[in-house]
Order: sequence, then C-alpha cells, then structure tokens
Amino acid sequence: MTSEPTRSCVVTGATGLLGRAILKRFVEYTPRWEAIGTGFTRASGDIVKLDLTDPDAVESLLQSTKPAIVVHSAAERRPDVAKERPDQVTLLNVAASEHVAGVTAALKIPMIYISTDYVFDGQNPPYEPEDKPNPTNFYGSSKLEGENAVLKKNPDAIVLRVPVLYGDTDDDSESAINCLVDIILNSKKDNVVEMDNWQLRYPTNTHDVARVVKDIADLAISKRTGPSILHFSADERFTKYEICEIFAELLDVPTTYLKRIDNVDDVQRSGTVTRPYDCRLSNKKLVELGIDVSAVEFREWWKRRLLPSRR
Repeated sequence: MTSEPTRSCVVTGATGLLGRAILKRFVEYTPRWEAIGTGFTRASGDIVKLDLTDPDAVESLLQSTKPAIVVHSAAERRPDVAKERPDQVTLLNVAASEHVAGVTAALKIPMIYISTDYVFDGQNPPYEPEDKPNPTNFYGSSKLEGENAVLKKNPDAIVLRVPVLYGDTDDDSESAINCLVDIILNSKKDNVVEMDNWQLRYPTNTHDVARVVKDIADLAISKRTGPSILHFSADERFTKYEICEIFAELLDVPTTYLKRIDNVDDVQRSGTVTRPYDCRLSNKKLVELGIDVSAVEFREWWKRRLLPSRR
C-alpha cells in the first residue's frame, strides 16, 4: 500500500499563543505533514523570520515553499492595543492578511484565516457563521475587515472564528485567561483589583483549536465543499470573576482584594474599549462537516497545570 504524499503547511504567527499550538499539531503528523512556522520579533530556532507587512518577503516565502495550505494566525489580538495603535493594527490584521490571501490565490493554495467572536455585538447569541457581524470595538472591526479581504481575494479561503483562548504559554500575558493567574497570586500586591463579572466568555484551549484547524485543513485539501466561514468554541461559560474564583480555589489563595463589577456601565467605564456581552459561537457547521468539536474541561485542565507546579 502506498503511503500518502507529504504535504506542507505554513503557519503564520507560529511564535504566538495559538500559532505555536497549531504548528505543534501539524508537526505531530510528520511525515504526512511538513510544518513551516513563521514569526517576526520572537522568531528563533526552526521558526522562519518573516515580516508579514513586507509583501515581497511574503511572496518569496510562499513561492519557494509552495505549501498545500496556509494557516494565517498572526494578528494583533489585544483590543486595548488595537484602539491605541489603529494604523499598525490595520496594517497587520487587514493589509497583511489581504496580501497573504492574494498570493495564495495566485498559487491556488487554500488558506485558513483565524478570526474572532468579537466581530459580533453579543446581543443575540449563539451566533452561526451566516449571522450578521456588528463589532463593538476597533479590534473586532479590523478582524472583520480582514475576513472580508481574505474571502474576496482567495475563493478557497476559510475563516475560522474562535473566542478567548487559553493554554500553554511562554508568558501568561499572552492570554487574557492565563494572565488572571498572576492577578490571583497578587504578585503586584494590589490592595484592590476590579474584576468584570458582567461579560460572558467561553474560554477555549489552544490545543482543541489546533486540532480543529488541522481537521479543517484536511477537509480543504481534499476539496470537500464546505462553508467559507466556520465557528469553534468550548461550551463552558464564565465571567472573568468566576474564572478568578476557580483559580483561587485551586491555588488556595484569598480573593479579598478583588472587587466584583456586576454593572455593565461600571465594566465599560473601567475598560478602554467597549466589549460585547455574550458572543457565544455555535459549532453546528463543524458538526455537520463531521469535525470533532469536543473541548477539554476548563477546571480540570487548570488543575493539572497549576497544582503540580506549586506543590
């Protein structure tokens, strides 16, 4: 029996929280898959240094590697930073994404563009891929503009929207969930920390997202028809305050310095950008395609991660 030919995959943003997990997932399928990860400021080792805002550099890499698929996970994901640096964020989240889509289209390469639940306003969940987006902040708008540009340029592109992510990090600041551990440990010795107990989030592990991305890649390469926009999310729902309570329980530390913020006006006032209330994403389309949408249980994952390291 002949073995399947080796396919190559280029993963942009492979030094980031999600990109690392995606790259690792494809590497696990060697020799069936050859995975090429790119990064920029943190590129080292086997990671190819690539400035995604340099069109010539992007075209040169894709021309030389001619991958079977490109997973474009590189982006500015922090809403507060997006508001402060709109020009830089537009360059990366929109212009660079559009160029990657154009080059892949010219080479007849499918691509997967990682987007966000923040393209919705959070008023009518759960959201299906065909529901009308209405972002409440510049970050969500930039990702939606990136979606539109990618789908216009490359007819074989697939947009995958995901919610807030957590998982193995180089630094807890990479994740809006992981960073709550540092707050619970109160490393800054703050007297009072306001914590949002209004916005509903569906934290999803990067390992699960990476599995779904790889399955979508297999589908795309096999030329099976499917929706151009897909959603993946874990089902467990928490506020940030509730997540802090879980971490505090696991670490056996007090939360007396946390000030619970329940009122939407107070939450929005304390932040620099307007965030949506409940952007739950429906997994229905993935299920219809036969893709596994299971997700690790939140508390159990954190129990395994937190307890052994602090015994």
